[in-house]
Amino acid sequence: MSLSDDKRNIFTTIGSYTSVMSATKMPTQTDIFPSINNKKDIVPFLLDVLKVVAGTDALQELTGQLFTKFIDKIEKPLSDSLKNQTAQYNAGNGLSTNFTTGTGIRVKVKDIDIKGDLKINPNSAIGDLKYSSTTLDFNKTAYDAIQNAGTETRFGSALTMKYDAATDEMIFKENPALGTTIGTWANAYINDIAIINKKQFLTNVMDKIYGTVSKVQGRAVNDVYNELVVNKLIEQLMNDDESFELSPADNAELLQRAEEIINGIVYYDMGCGVMGASLSLSGLTNLINSISGSTDPFYTASAITATIDQSIENKDVASANKQTIKDGFFQRLIKLITQALAEAMTTTPQIRALLSIISAFQNNGQTQIGNPKDDLKKFKTLLICVIKTAMKLINEFIFNLIKVFLVKLLVPLIQVITKEKITQYSGILKSLIPLRI
Repeated sequence: MSLSDDKRNIFTTIGSYTSVMSATKMPTQTDIFPSINNKKDIVPFLLDVLKVVAGTDALQELTGQLFTKFIDKIEKPLSDSLKNQTAQYNAGNGLSTNFTTGTGIRVKVKDIDIKGDLKINPNSAIGDLKYSSTTLDFNKTAYDAIQNAGTETRFGSALTMKYDAATDEMIFKENPALGTTIGTWANAYINDIAIINKKQFLTNVMDKIYGTVSKVQGRAVNDVYNELVVNKLIEQLMNDDESFELSPADNAELLQRAEEIINGIVYYDMGCGVMGASLSLSGLTNLINSISGSTDPFYTASAITATIDQSIENKDVASANKQTIKDGFFQRLIKLITQALAEAMTTTPQIRALLSIISAFQNNGQTQIGNPKDDLKKFKTLLICVIKTAMKLINEFIFNLIKVFLVKLLVPLIQVITKEKITQYSGILKSLIPLRI
């Protein structure tokens, strides 16, 4: 039996259970779900299963769970995976004098900061969303270094950085107080960074939906397009596609999406057409500030749901298509969460700084990072491994939630079947007992 048949049978079986509970006719096998024939990406299939088992509201609950319970517990496994994958054959070697007391490792700021985040004023409305004021933040330290060009700025226990304004380069050196091997230095640096800064992560995901931040920043279409190309290639790696090639249809879709993002527009699927909507910066800021510190998945999900109504001008049309809009919104949002998780392990400034430094350890102090698209090929093995770790975590989390809903479905079903069998057997037993005269 093929994988598609296995997936199809799962939907049919769940439909059968639901039919028994609702006393409707048994379902027939169907290919209505595109995920049935998707052989590599498991997330759409899991979301379809969740929707069939528990309905659209389960997608909303899952979103709240992902932004709270999931995000709050994955830092250590992601950090451990990054340490394992950045361990090199020369991990036991001492750090080069170039990195400790010499000229340092130079890298273009644009090569580590592909979104242009490091030059945003932290005190601005956008900066408030992009930087963390409560934890050690690589982005904030890099911003301070850029503002104080020529001055060495310390980040955590393992790294110092200095900005060269003439060449627009960041110069990385070891924190002189550390004095250790390559492997120990890399582990110390990874311990210092926050792979998932919750506020930044939420902002990144919601901007993928609404494009609010990109619109206010006034980013160029080409810059957003190039970012989307990198994201698409990462998505391919998530699905075990190492071709690093995009079709003309993919390129056209990404260009269209880039234009939508810089215009701050999202389109809701209404079943028979789409409707444009947009979320203001104040609306996005209020959302992020209200949920970034929350541990309540239901509160978080409700706050995100409210942005749908905030972003739509034609309330009557939206009300008539509310369920369809909500369904498509949360399926799209959950997919973007998985993409943002993979990006957090591959393309953020702190990760690209790490890649630039460890590549220099193997290349006489010269960094090997440059164009992000080319870097995906250069660091393919490392990136695939850390992406798989991230996807394993999120797939397992969704699967465990599905199991909870399946139990809720099966327990009443088992009770119904058991009651029917007891009644049936009681009738048989009674028929075997002779009637008294």
